[in-house]
Amino acid sequence: MTLRELSALVTAVSILVGAVWYIFFALRGDKVKPVLASWIIIAGTMTLSFVTYWTSPKHSLVSNAANAASVLAALSILITVLLLSVRGRKAIIFSIFQKWCLVISGLIAVFWVTLVWGFNGTGFVPNILTQFLMFIGYFVTAEKLWRSTKNTESIVTWSCIMFGCVIALCTNLISSDTDILAIIYAGRATVLSATIVGLMCRIERKNWIACVNKSKCEAV
Repeated sequence: MTLRELSALVTAVSILVGAVWYIFFALRGDKVKPVLASWIIIAGTMTLSFVTYWTSPKHSLVSNAANAASVLAALSILITVLLLSVRGRKAIIFSIFQKWCLVISGLIAVFWVTLVWGFNGTGFVPNILTQFLMFIGYFVTAEKLWRSTKNTESIVTWSCIMFGCVIALCTNLISSDTDILAIIYAGRATVLSATIVGLMCRIERKNWIACVNKSKCEAV
């Protein structure tokens, strides 16, 4: 096994372990409370990113292990959240913002199909567009965390995703066989997952400070 293959394995395992952790606590329902619309957008855009990547001029499962593992993780989480919604008889409601994300995802998919089968093109441009769309998709979760006073996501899961993406980014940056799309994906995923982790740490810190201040007041 080469160093690149080993780093790809570490990336995939890290992301999938984070997904298993997330699913476990989502099923328990005491710490993680996922938003269905968020995971529909995330799973949809990740799948579209992976599919368009494989019709680009240069593609490799080793280089793009982060995207491959993320698709499996996101789809597994999405199925879990759907089952929880059905079991809890919760209505599937999308905000205007979320509806636009889904519509744009569909348009990019149509654009990619037109390029590949209509004009014998590649998925390079649609893949780049999908990365921009993922910034918007992750914003759904980021907005929820920014406004929330309680952390409803898993720090462990998002930290595992961030770690896996950092490994993937570093491996692709130092590799002699440069894969631009894999670098863009890993870089974008690193920034976004780090942002989510940062927002969760912000909530935990504010709650810790409030708890300390409350303890001091009760002691007086």
